[in-house]
Amino acid sequence: MKTRLMMWIILCLTIAWAAGCADQASEPVAPPPPTAVPEPTVDPAAASVLEMIARVNAEDYAGAAEFFADDMMAYLIGMPPTGMEIYWGKEQFQTFLEECCTGAHFEWEVVPERVEDGVVYAESKTWHDFTRELGVAPNIWHEMFAVKDGKITLYVSTITEEALAKFKPVIFAAIPELATAVQPPAASGEMPVSEVTITIANGTCAYDGPLTLQAGELPVHVVVGDQDWEKYAVSFFTLDEDKDLIDLMASTYNPGPHPWERTEFIKELDPGESQTYNAFYVKEGLLYMVCWAGPPDIPIGNAGPFVVVP
Repeated sequence: MKTRLMMWIILCLTIAWAAGCADQASEPVAPPPPTAVPEPTVDPAAASVLEMIARVNAEDYAGAAEFFADDMMAYLIGMPPTGMEIYWGKEQFQTFLEECCTGAHFEWEVVPERVEDGVVYAESKTWHDFTRELGVAPNIWHEMFAVKDGKITLYVSTITEEALAKFKPVIFAAIPELATAVQPPAASGEMPVSEVTITIANGTCAYDGPLTLQAGELPVHVVVGDQDWEKYAVSFFTLDEDKDLIDLMASTYNPGPHPWERTEFIKELDPGESQTYNAFYVKEGLLYMVCWAGPPDIPIGNAGPFVVVP
């Protein structure tokens, strides 16, 4: 009897346990909570740039200027007629934005690609009523923003070679005097010179002499008055006949070798250094000069075309 009773108790307990499991199995199991996806982090330097861009697009040029250091430098490279525009300080750059963009439905789209040592490298597109009317909007640019303590100290914008090839013939047709400005100077009867002096100061370089040179050995005197960069350089180029200074400046973002340009002379200098270089032979034709500073390496000025006569 006791044995049979014990078996019944075990059987009942087994049935009860099985029923409980069945009940548990039939209950819906709640899915685990979704895993939170962290927001992508934006580098602080890139964030400053993007906020500045947003202010410009809202035509808040004073607000945009607050993201620039008081002594910032801006270099716009590859634009007619000289291939380069330079702006000193945030107030001057703010004035440029106001005069260029107010009421022109200007749009500036910047996509940061990488940040290295506080320098934001980006690709950008710009729309402006003028370029819309010409049918070339958007223009496309390589851009560089050096940011320190949340302030942009250096801004470099270089039109892409592809965008320039599209833009240049259209703007020359619309404004013929720009096309004239990039042509070699007309014969003026000035005496050709047999040496040149280039001065680097105030974030750019200057040549104040005649643009007619004598073929042969050409001494080049370079005076570096600036101390703001780790290194400087001066270079001279010859180009194919269908290229000009604007093409040369646009190509500086990806410096040579390009099949249509030839580096005839290049020398590096230290801050505050002055040198005279004699081993430079120039041939009859056109000659172009570009000066540089770095790092990061950028063109900071140009001159030309020089006309080299026999």
